[in-house]
Amino acid sequence: MQSTRLLAGLGLALCLGSSLVLAGPSHEQDDWRYRDARGPAARDSHAEERPPADFGPLRESIREHRHDIGRGPALPAHVRIVKGKRLPSGWGSRLSAGQLHHLPQYRGYEWRRAGSSLVLVDSRRGTVQEVLHGVLD
Repeated sequence: MQSTRLLAGLGLALCLGSSLVLAGPSHEQDDWRYRDARGPAARDSHAEERPPADFGPLRESIREHRHDIGRGPALPAHVRIVKGKRLPSGWGSRLSAGQLHHLPQYRGYEWRRAGSSLVLVDSRRGTVQEVLHGVLD
């Protein structure tokens, strides 16, 4: 009697456990929850570690795609975005996945748009790493 209950309990546990395994996402398929709107090349594992010292070549690439990225709201005269300082609160709009597709991604940094400029911001501290003035004109 006791062995029958034990076998029935083990059988039930085996059935429930196997259904949980089958219900999980398949590793053979590309799960939509892990897809990135910018494609597989833009996932975090492919993000560059640090921003470059020279943004010259990047400026040219951005100018070629400035119509796809678009300008942000104009900054008032009293707002200054300074490299090494915090981005002023409320300024610098985030870019959509389609706009970010045209920009390189750096781990720990995010791009913001302020008027005709692009701003690279340290996402942990909120400090401005680089300001690319007028690249969206």
